[in-house]
Amino acid sequence: MPLELHDENATLIGVITVDEVEQLVGWLRSTRKPRVSLRRCNHLHTGALQALLLFRPKISAAPRDAFLATRVLPLLSGSRGDNGRQGTEPP
Repeated sequence: MPLELHDENATLIGVITVDEVEQLVGWLRSTRKPRVSLRRCNHLHTGALQALLLFRPKISAAPRDAFLATRVLPLLSGSRGDNGRQGTEPP
């Protein structure tokens, strides 16, 4: 099962496809303080990524997958390296 959903903790496992997005969104919407572990995740459908970006749950464990760890985790944890000013003119 790609999603293990509990009261306030979720674990995303393996490949998260479009089929899991609705269930993930429902859980994120109904959970007061969601925490998501990405440690065992190695692929996120863009719909799942968008849900995580929208609801901003606390990421309780970083992914082991190199791409997710270097490219996706910074988006989810809010560290952009450019102070969030991408696409804006210099002050």
